[in-house]
Amino acid sequence: MDYTEVNAYIKLMLQMQGIKEEYLDRHETLYYDESGNIKHLIVKGQSLNADVDSVFVIGGIQAEDSMSTSELKSLLGKSENSELKAKDDLKGDFVNILRKNNLKQILELILNRNWHIHFNAVQVLYYAFVDIVDSIDGFNDNPMLFKSLLYEVLKADSIRTIRHFKQYKYPNVKTRDKVNFLSGIVDIIDQYIGGLPSNAPIRIQLEILRKRFDDAKLQEELPFIQDEETHVWVKQFTQFYRQEILQFCKKTLIFDEEKQVHKELDELEIEIEGSTIKNYSFVDSSSNAMIQISDYVVCIIRKYITFLDRQPNAIELDITNFDEMQLMNFVLLNRILKKSQDYNPIFVHFVSSIYTSGLYKQYINVYGTL
Repeated sequence: MDYTEVNAYIKLMLQMQGIKEEYLDRHETLYYDESGNIKHLIVKGQSLNADVDSVFVIGGIQAEDSMSTSELKSLLGKSENSELKAKDDLKGDFVNILRKNNLKQILELILNRNWHIHFNAVQVLYYAFVDIVDSIDGFNDNPMLFKSLLYEVLKADSIRTIRHFKQYKYPNVKTRDKVNFLSGIVDIIDQYIGGLPSNAPIRIQLEILRKRFDDAKLQEELPFIQDEETHVWVKQFTQFYRQEILQFCKKTLIFDEEKQVHKELDELEIEIEGSTIKNYSFVDSSSNAMIQISDYVVCIIRKYITFLDRQPNAIELDITNFDEMQLMNFVLLNRILKKSQDYNPIFVHFVSSIYTSGLYKQYINVYGTL
């Protein structure tokens, strides 16, 4: 399939952000694993098949040298017969894993070897709702803001949201149900606004969001949330692998073996400007230390993003209560992330609320420079 136009669009978007094309063209080797792949987001019974704060991360490390699995096991104090898995070594939430020595060892390894972290982080529920805003007229001025507001509103009472969306078979809303579907979202927005202080600055933006949803009742159609598969909010995540290949088509990408993804990508045959792109490969992580390190990295990033997907005062309270080990690891992580972003700004990509990505930028700039 020809993706020449998609590749050109990616370059254009980066240029508009002031990012030089050399960051795309520079040869680098990127190792990948994934964390939080729930396969898809669907309505199952009266709930979703995953937590509402689920985050999918694909990414890992950039490195032009490597190490053996024996070296890595020795570093982490593991026996030669053991299997390295982040899900075993980094159990618990972000606050808890900051106390773990294995996290410190992995971060120090990355820093000392002058490797860099790269990732694409997807807030799955946010991604499930973006087509709603894209279907409604009037959001062209600041779509990212209103997508983020809608995510905050719909996530706040997830039980009501799921019940309402299931009733109207989202994302397969029938034309006859369009007005009632939108009216229900307006009611959810009203409930959210009603719970805010009267002087909350965000009320103005939420009132705009509400009005545009109300006005959308007059639209003939909601193009991106009709005639889709009923109750399937997010389809399989192969597209995010494809996005990495398209964006980094001049780099060498080494993925952890995912047979279904591997098969789908090979069948796709990505072409850019008449050439088939074969810059990627899949390897068995059990014999590749760089993929195993990437497994730790994406696990850490996923838990960090989940940690940031909360009210700022709750985040600050946790940071204030960090013990010496937690604070040291928090600073070390943010220092590596800041260094990685400075090295190549396209190593960090979010499909998320601007509030979450904004907090990420804030913390790497504050704690990454200590």
